[in-house]
Amino acid sequence: MRPERAAAPARRVGVRRRPVFGAALAALLAMCTTVGVRAEEYRLQPGDVIELTVVGVPDMNMRASIQIDGSLSFPLVGPLEAAGLTIGETRSRIQTSLSSRLLPAYLPDGREVLRAVDRDQISASIADYRPVFVGGDVAQPGEIRFRPGMTVRQAIAAAGGGRIVQVQSTSINESALRADYAGAWQSAAAASARVWRLRQELGEVVAFDTETWSGAPGAPGALEEVLRVEKEVLGARQTIHRQERTHLVRTLTQIDSQIDVLQRLLEVAKANEAIDAEALAVGLDANARGLLNQARIADIRVAALISSTRRLQTESSLMQLERRRTEADRELVRLEEDRELDLLSALQDARVAEARELARLRSADEQLRAAGLAPPTSQQGEGAILIPTLIRAGAEVKGPVTHDTRIQPGDVLEVHRGMRLPVPATGAVPTDGRRAQAAVHFK
Repeated sequence: MRPERAAAPARRVGVRRRPVFGAALAALLAMCTTVGVRAEEYRLQPGDVIELTVVGVPDMNMRASIQIDGSLSFPLVGPLEAAGLTIGETRSRIQTSLSSRLLPAYLPDGREVLRAVDRDQISASIADYRPVFVGGDVAQPGEIRFRPGMTVRQAIAAAGGGRIVQVQSTSINESALRADYAGAWQSAAAASARVWRLRQELGEVVAFDTETWSGAPGAPGALEEVLRVEKEVLGARQTIHRQERTHLVRTLTQIDSQIDVLQRLLEVAKANEAIDAEALAVGLDANARGLLNQARIADIRVAALISSTRRLQTESSLMQLERRRTEADRELVRLEEDRELDLLSALQDARVAEARELARLRSADEQLRAAGLAPPTSQQGEGAILIPTLIRAGAEVKGPVTHDTRIQPGDVLEVHRGMRLPVPATGAVPTDGRRAQAAVHFK
């Protein structure tokens, strides 16, 4: 199970049976079954965070973690067993539960109303996956946040890149200085990318200055990964805002249609009232001349009273709709205003964080240069390679694990610096051979 789209399984083709080719084909199939799992087949596990979004009911937008017993609970949904399900199956259960209920919503004046929502207005997605743990010869071992499509190379980059082990003097810890620089670079790049994303959300057309951040102190592609994540966040936030705005615009359109119908009904009610009033006047005149009795006059009075009542009821309904339209229009304006205010506030905080991380990066750079060292880049250490070992569900992953192998939430990645031994001709890398590769270290 893997939350990203991997390569499609190899197709079966008709070939002649040959021992060497058969072994190579078996190794290839084993590798595909080990690291090739489609995103929709990912099964939720304890520790995954699910985000619930209900269009038009912002109070229902919330997150919840899958507990250690595999249960997931949201208000009005109740507990449900989510461990082992796909996100699509979990979303379907939540939609079934909420679409059959009336959800509480609050109007701008503080009044509470009950609102029914359709299934397509209810969305559930994975907000955060279980972290990935990276250890061994990396600058910053520990847990890192998992992103869909993350590879071994990207995990190593997020951990600060490979740790360069060299003979150090008693006064200078070169590895610590390089690790500090790598961490400061990663944090500063992420802070600048967040500022860029917020400016994009505010409508500014600006390009991210990739030249300023060239030469990442880790594996190549670290900056691209940071930008990819921010672009995904930008797209998701724009989609949610567009859905909220579309819902309010649709509500205004429906209210306008109802107002148009009531206005036509009001015209008919006024015409009927005028006719009945005229009939009453004629009846009273006839009664005065003795042409109509009192019973007939009473019927005419009742008809006139009913016409007047219908006109008043129609006017009252029309006034209520006009008030609802004013509230919906104000809610639409407030949606844009609140979004802009939130983005401006977030941009201010992001600029402060960017300045802080840039100062930290400059300090790390000055410490390296004061020690007579150049800042690390992704081109350093070409004489040695980082050999990864992937542990999944408590067992080592069988088959070759390369820097382009995709990882899953909860994986443990052990990285060792060494020299790679020749790969067997069959294409399969035995477990013992891979461990032997990791045992060759630079001192």
